Amino acid sequence: MTVFRPRLRGLVSKLALFYVLLSLPTLIVVESAILIYEFQRFTSGVRASSLDHAAQRGARELSGLWPHLRGTGTEDTTALQLWLDAWILRLQQPHGGLTPDESYVLLELTEVPLGAAIVGADSRVLAQSGGDANWLLDLPTRDEVARARQARDRSAIELSGSSDSYTIQRVLVPLEGAAGQTGEFLFIELRVPSPWRHLLFDTSFESPTVFAFLIVFGLASSIFLAAWVTRRLSHIARAATAWSRGDFSNRIDDRSGDEIGGLSRMLDGMALDLRSLLRSRAQLATLAERQRLARDLHDTVKQKAFALNLQLATVRRMLGDSAGGSRLEPAQRLTQQIQQELGQILDEMRASDAELPFAERVRMRANDWAHTSGASLGFAIDDIPSLAPADEDSLLRVVDEALSNVLRHSGAQHVDLSLRRTAERVSLVIADNGHGASDESGGGMGLRNMRERVEALPGGRFDFESSPGRGARVTVSFRIEEPR
Repeated sequence: MTVFRPRLRGLVSKLALFYVLLSLPTLIVVESAILIYEFQRFTSGVRASSLDHAAQRGARELSGLWPHLRGTGTEDTTALQLWLDAWILRLQQPHGGLTPDESYVLLELTEVPLGAAIVGADSRVLAQSGGDANWLLDLPTRDEVARARQARDRSAIELSGSSDSYTIQRVLVPLEGAAGQTGEFLFIELRVPSPWRHLLFDTSFESPTVFAFLIVFGLASSIFLAAWVTRRLSHIARAATAWSRGDFSNRIDDRSGDEIGGLSRMLDGMALDLRSLLRSRAQLATLAERQRLARDLHDTVKQKAFALNLQLATVRRMLGDSAGGSRLEPAQRLTQQIQQELGQILDEMRASDAELPFAERVRMRANDWAHTSGASLGFAIDDIPSLAPADEDSLLRVVDEALSNVLRHSGAQHVDLSLRRTAERVSLVIADNGHGASDESGGGMGLRNMRERVEALPGGRFDFESSPGRGARVTVSFRIEEPR
């Protein structure tokens, strides 16, 4: 078994690695698909003027608060800065933010998705919020502010903005006080990276989580395979090693209902069949050798002993009652004893029915019956493992009784005899094309004896079917058990 253990450990490692390598791209694909789907929904909402509407709402709110924030005309912009920060935070809320349902995608894709500023009529920045070291707001130019002031429509104005790696949208909204336009503008910029850029270059708290999950999954898979699959494969390997040495008593005996269990049962059946086949071949080879020796002894030694006895008898008759003739009498008796003992030895060496494999014994019984009855006989006989001697005798008596009933009662011209093995059971079927009978009562003691013999077998079941004009059918089935 030491040959198999490194291979089994290698199988555990390979399968665990396979699971990890399969899970990693699967998780990446699933996460990418979900993120892309949510990103598309978010960008669709933004394109449907959600950013414009948010900017207009913010402009109206800021216009209402403008006298309080800038009432003194001082250059201190702290109040404006605080309002911008609070407004940006409200827009980034997971629910009720920039879009009704998908605002959380902003924080999923980037830490700073929005930036805003309050711009004066001369393009001077009064207050600014958002942006970081890697992102500077693309503030409106003097020309863009001038066009916004000249526009008759006081609604939000979308400014140009593009990037290969980011989705950028810029909006400029004029502020209005109680007396009309104040001359200031509220500017907002949305800057969101594409999902692929986020997956390839950005890391988040999910990456260590996914990596840890894959490690735990791989270890759990290895433990499961080592404790369940490879243990069962080790049993199969041990049994195969024992079978290769000719020891068929070692069985896998895996009773689970999965594929490995089914394979184990098939291998156990194969080992049982192989042992029976080897035993049958050994028996047949022994019988063939004994028959060859019997023929050789009969054709040589026995014939020479017979010739020697004849020669001694001839010499004795020629000598008559002389002293020499009387001395030949013991030699002649010894020769006759040699002939008798040699005949007994030859009879013992000839094959007997009890020494043949069970399937061959059934075949011989059926052939003898066919020669006696004159009916044709069809065979379908599998190699059956050796049974207990008492069970074999019971089955042969059932065969004899069934064939005898066909000869006495059926009047059949053809009989089919099948001896089949299916998994751990053997079925014996004898069917004829005779005139049949209405029930079992016509069989009398014979059928009752057959039923009793069969039901005494391991898991034995006996069935008799017969109807007028359709012949009779005897079915016997029993479970295979190794002879003790």
